[in-house]
Amino acid sequence: MPETRIHYLGWDRENMAVEEDPELGPASELFHKLSVESVLDEDEKPPEAFTKERFDDLYDEVTVLDGEYFEQDLEDIWQGFQHNDFPSMNEFLEARYCENCDSYIEGSDEALTHATQNHGYDPEEEFGGPEYVHGIRSMSVGDVVQMDDVYHQARNIGFQEVSVGGERQ
Repeated sequence: MPETRIHYLGWDRENMAVEEDPELGPASELFHKLSVESVLDEDEKPPEAFTKERFDDLYDEVTVLDGEYFEQDLEDIWQGFQHNDFPSMNEFLEARYCENCDSYIEGSDEALTHATQNHGYDPEEEFGGPEYVHGIRSMSVGDVVQMDDVYHQARNIGFQEVSVGGERQ
């Protein structure tokens, strides 16, 4: 059965451009280029191929989807990874992000175990879950759905296949 993985482009965790440092981080720069791709000159367009090392620097695996998915399911996966009135996928609802160690965790129960074992969280003494572990953001431009060895990058409209693992960047 093909395996489907969700990878988030780390633009939201980089130091975004601020007055003192107007430079964007590499993930933020890629996010920006993908967002305005239609007005960029050909030599400024975002890459369509990444070395495995570059991909791993820019992206974090968020979750592996249960079930079997195919290219025609990409829009449904996008919809299932949104904070809106439409039904969300269980993997989206259960995924957690830990700010303290900058990592994604699959499952709310696993997140509490993670906080207890790694950050001294005591569920007996604290009400509710720890504030530094929370749900994840919606899928956005630049995020990737990997189906086996085929990578589909979210664009302003639809998805585009990108190459990961070759020599080019």
